[in-house]
Amino acid sequence: MRRSNAGILAIAFGLALLMPAATSAHTSRATYDYHIGDALIGSIGFPTNSQAMASNGDVVTIIGTGSFSAAGKWATGGGTFSHHVAATDATITGTWVATSLISFQAYGCGELEGSPVPPNFCGGVAKLAITATPDANPGVHRSAALTITCVVGPDMPPNAIEGIRLNVYDHINFNKTVPESGANIFIQQ
Repeated sequence: MRRSNAGILAIAFGLALLMPAATSAHTSRATYDYHIGDALIGSIGFPTNSQAMASNGDVVTIIGTGSFSAAGKWATGGGTFSHHVAATDATITGTWVATSLISFQAYGCGELEGSPVPPNFCGGVAKLAITATPDANPGVHRSAALTITCVVGPDMPPNAIEGIRLNVYDHINFNKTVPESGANIFIQQ
């Protein structure tokens, strides 16, 4: 969520009043809601439709919402994907569901580029196990790892980049984040 803007921060504070307060800003054992380039992200003024690129030029766009537990290693939720195939200019669309949390590294909460944000707005890197299903072939279920990075928090490393990466096992690896393509947020419960 890289963009420091007083209006966006005011909207974010307004949204925080509707959500439960965070109990600990730096815990990595909490439960979080995740938002990947979705309507909530757009409503607070950040870009939607998070993207990643594969080495062959293919681009995947991910939108999703759900929850995960850093302590319990569970994840729920899901969303949609759109895979643009560079070689043929075709687009494959479908849905994905989260099946578990592989790992989570917390960056902390309540701070964006040195400015305060709601105390339950958190950053970090979450890696989810997901299953993706193309709309055109609902009998196909591909296992994948979706990595979500959010650059909120006081403990963010200087080389962190907001975005996503998606490794569809034994098929294609979208291992390059497309900067500024979409924002993500973790909201501590």
